[in-house]
Amino acid sequence: MKLSKLKGLTEEDNEPQVDVERIKMLKYASEKFVQTIQKYRKEYIFWKKLQIPEGELHVSIRLEDIPFTLQRYEQDKLLGEIICSIDYIPKTNPKPVIPLNILQVSVADFMDDLKELNPDLFHKPSIYPPDLLDCYKFKIQTFTMYPDQGILQLRDYMDTPTYNIKVLTPHKLGSLLLSRSYLLNSYNLVKDDVPVFSDDYSTAMEKSVKKAKNVYHALKKGTWKGHTYELYKPDDWKRAFIVHHDRFEYNRDDKVIHPNFKITCNFGYEIVDGIKNSPENSPLSDEEQLEFRKFLTKRFETFDIGY
Repeated sequence: MKLSKLKGLTEEDNEPQVDVERIKMLKYASEKFVQTIQKYRKEYIFWKKLQIPEGELHVSIRLEDIPFTLQRYEQDKLLGEIICSIDYIPKTNPKPVIPLNILQVSVADFMDDLKELNPDLFHKPSIYPPDLLDCYKFKIQTFTMYPDQGILQLRDYMDTPTYNIKVLTPHKLGSLLLSRSYLLNSYNLVKDDVPVFSDDYSTAMEKSVKKAKNVYHALKKGTWKGHTYELYKPDDWKRAFIVHHDRFEYNRDDKVIHPNFKITCNFGYEIVDGIKNSPENSPLSDEEQLEFRKFLTKRFETFDIGY
């Protein structure tokens, strides 16, 4: 018998056999999953609104997918990242409240939508091996709160280790999708994790915004170096003033957010000599525009309002 015919003794016989059909099925499953996310994105282009007793959630999802290869599946264990952003608009009467299940509700709703859009993700038998779904990492990128006309990033008001572990940590999608207990445990918040708002928070913000509006009307029209001007009338007064919080005044021991505000204007271009004061159409020279803007900024700063 020739040596070349002895099975297992030639280089060709020693090479690992590639299961072409298996690779094709895995690639197909990966592409079908990406299509499911794209379908979700098409239905909720900007965000999905969720009503909860404490207010409203806007949950947005995007996918950073990586084309399927056997190496990425078997060795890298990474086929893409699903990025979630959560905006929370609380009811402010009598004061905002951060519910402890806010992350759980947001993530669970997304997982439920995936199952509804593609039941094969959950039903057995399935074309989706759990380890394939686990190659997609799910992570919350931002967690922002908008109390009335205010804006604050929750990462500034949560202990850094807590925020990093309970909010930012990536999780395997398959684990979140196929185990509700794993999802609930992963995004569980307890009382000491989140801040609370002082009792005078909402009334103080209302007074601050009212003051800013009165200042606007007082400074709405005027003259400057022979020019007449009028401030732009906001289309939406809710967006006309942005209330920023002084995160450096936050006491991390008692975890209470007090109304330490800085208000800034959010208007359009002024009208100068009857003309919109935009860079393209302004009746003022470039130098005059800068000087005029400094003039308005100084007037509003007199009342502790940014312009």
